Amino acid sequence: MVVSESDVIAAFRLILGREPESAEAVRALIESHATIAELRARFLNSEEFKIHHAASLKPLGWGRLDVDIDVPEPILQDMLARVERLFKQLGDTEPHWSVLTDEKFKAANIGEHEDEFFGSGFGDVENFRATAERCGVSLKPDGICFELGCGVGRVTLWLAKHFAKVIAADLSAPHLEILRRKIEQSKLSNIEPLLLNTISKLDQLPAFDAFFTIIVLQHNPPPVMAYFLRKMLGKLKVDGVGYFQLPTYRPGYSFNAAAYVAKPQVIGDPEMHVIPQHQLYQLIETAGCRLLEVREDDSTGPGFISSRVLVQKRS
Repeated sequence: MVVSESDVIAAFRLILGREPESAEAVRALIESHATIAELRARFLNSEEFKIHHAASLKPLGWGRLDVDIDVPEPILQDMLARVERLFKQLGDTEPHWSVLTDEKFKAANIGEHEDEFFGSGFGDVENFRATAERCGVSLKPDGICFELGCGVGRVTLWLAKHFAKVIAADLSAPHLEILRRKIEQSKLSNIEPLLLNTISKLDQLPAFDAFFTIIVLQHNPPPVMAYFLRKMLGKLKVDGVGYFQLPTYRPGYSFNAAAYVAKPQVIGDPEMHVIPQHQLYQLIETAGCRLLEVREDDSTGPGFISSRVLVQKRS
């Protein structure tokens, strides 16, 4: 079957999820491919498809990622300050959208969709509970849960139904202000908001029975992700559990700490970062925890492998 213009345009839309960049690009593909099969193979084997759309195919031949996760404390604090500046700005302008990036949760629309936004946190906590139960672990209703990156409290309010106390930490003061208003409206007395704007704040935390964080770590540079994980795992009580999500692979991703801090920050959309699985597992082991379950999820969208993890502190 001869390749037509409509075939090429359909391939762009269905395989790459976009329009052709130009009429010339369409003509070039028509001239260089004799059959539909050849055209399809060209698109499926393109670097664009592999990077942005092939994560669900999980090729076994992907290469190693070079990712710095250990840096001196001053650089770590600088990285944390960058994240704080970004999310403070988002907290002032688009606090709900910065948590769930859907147009209906933008400031102009949130009034109509606020119940849906906060209701979505139920499913995340139910997944936590079900995962623990699947692994033979019970959440402690009389225990303390630490939530990293609580935002405006989308999940916090549901965690508070499962634990005697929830320490809800975020590095954005505007987000926490909204959380405080939600706590007051909900008449909950077991949530303690915490502004986590310096790395020393984690050292001051009490030991806890559980920690929870999803769609949060990914917006921090890998050294900050690693630091948070080490501290949270270190604060877990014996037999305590941690449930968290982070990206563990993206084709072509790398992170050089020196190059990162040398570039001036541009405030825009949240960054997306990765910690490779072998480095993640080493962190878990070094912290005295055992890995109970790892599942891939869709928290990051196309182009990444995102891992949902449950760990338990060893005796």
